[in-house]
Amino acid sequence: MKLDKRASVSNFVRQATEARGGVRIKKLDAEEQVVFGEVYAPGFPDSQGDFMTPDEIKKMAYNFLRKGITSNIDVNHSQTPSGSYVVESFIARPEDTMFIPGSWVVGVKVPDNVWSLVKSGELNGFSLDGWGIRTDTVFEIEMPELLKGETDEVQDHRHEFTVKFDDDGNFLGGRTSYARDGHFHKIDRGTVTETVNGHNHRFSFVEGVLGAEIHG
Repeated sequence: MKLDKRASVSNFVRQATEARGGVRIKKLDAEEQVVFGEVYAPGFPDSQGDFMTPDEIKKMAYNFLRKGITSNIDVNHSQTPSGSYVVESFIARPEDTMFIPGSWVVGVKVPDNVWSLVKSGELNGFSLDGWGIRTDTVFEIEMPELLKGETDEVQDHRHEFTVKFDDDGNFLGGRTSYARDGHFHKIDRGTVTETVNGHNHRFSFVEGVLGAEIHG
């Protein structure tokens, strides 16, 4: 894989990437124990401050399948295969309503022990591991104080959510809107709400960061 640029980003973006811990899991197929999410989204810095163009992401995704390494999936960068393997792989199209356009999306079938970590929220997303060539560049990003979005659907309902940052870009947490029965969820980290009434919700504010104004 080739990482074409090295981003020196504001604390807003660093807090966002660290809080999300990789691009989040966005869809679960409980019957098949398959999780879906972006492996890499274009133009958005990862936890090392690296980012890639859509063309580079496509080359990386195609090369991954060409090499036939679809079972090289570990947990928390342990370098030990977890028994998980890729069953779907595609580049999100411009009209995609679930995944960030231009991102590499995979569906991964996981064994029982990994599935339990996914359901509990301990495993929240995919994180790319590999070698690359870095080229330094600098950009500034203007972030709003509040970022808003919508959680995934659990027990036949969703919530709107709001998360907040301080003036230095530190993630302060947030909360969801009220559901019909009056409950809501606090947010202490950037991928899963607190558990209330026996359930929690996954969410992402990556899309809000991607929509912020960037200055090269």
